[in-house]
Amino acid sequence: MGYLYLMCVALLFSFGGSCVRMIRPFFSPEMITFLRFAVGVCWLLLLKAVKRQPFRGDFRQAFRRGWKWLLFGAMAKWAAYLTENTALSIGVSYGNILTQPSQMILLTVLGAVTLHEALTRGEILGVVFCACGIVLISWNGLPLETFLSGSLYLTLLYVLSGCCAGLFVYAQKRVEHDFDILDSNLVMFFAAAVLSFITPVSQGRVLPASAPDLYCILAIVFYGFVTGIGFYLNAKAIPLVPFHMVALLQSTMVFFALAWGILFFRETVTVWIILGTLLFVLGTVLQRQPGKKTRNG
Repeated sequence: MGYLYLMCVALLFSFGGSCVRMIRPFFSPEMITFLRFAVGVCWLLLLKAVKRQPFRGDFRQAFRRGWKWLLFGAMAKWAAYLTENTALSIGVSYGNILTQPSQMILLTVLGAVTLHEALTRGEILGVVFCACGIVLISWNGLPLETFLSGSLYLTLLYVLSGCCAGLFVYAQKRVEHDFDILDSNLVMFFAAAVLSFITPVSQGRVLPASAPDLYCILAIVFYGFVTGIGFYLNAKAIPLVPFHMVALLQSTMVFFALAWGILFFRETVTVWIILGTLLFVLGTVLQRQPGKKTRNG
């Protein structure tokens, strides 16, 4: 079941860019971010109801101990989705494949610096490969002036998104002993929904530019499902499979995302993007050595 869960997660998250492509004609990136969190919370609440899983008896005490990390995680995830949705609203639907290697690099550094985890040669080489993959995909064979004038901005947004996503994973790690993964995600996503609603309200950009069509509505519902249920399945799967297989299966998301961009939106995928993708996938796998504890949540 663990392998099935991880393949489902990879498939679910690969549709993120496609969902934004269908939502962005009607809503701003700030509202897309809010809708993703809000609908994700609804899916998590529905899951709790189906599972008949109440909050733990010591939830209040645990919340008092871990509220700072919960708030930190909520802010990190809010920033991650806001930057990702902003970039996806500008560029191609598969652009968020850059967030995964960025997240892996940050988690590797955090593990070494704050958790005092020893880095293997494979992990160091993996960081180098991930960084080179990001550079190749971002450059995409363009002239330097073109890269600096447009592609660099999108790359920085995706790298920042990946780093913030890594900080969210780190916050999950800090509260994993006090909270069930469903409850911690529910609390952080709810707080992130509140945070993400402040900007569109203050800017008067809550209402859509025009009446959303059916594809937009379905994309909003599915995007929330990916957010809420996808993270839950990912957390359920990790204890069930060998650690070194987690990265390999999760990384297949990028190939699905590239396929949807080509099939649904007729987007161009160059040899530079393919080479860069293969490079950072290899780097991601190298950073997950058999027998080492995974850092993903």
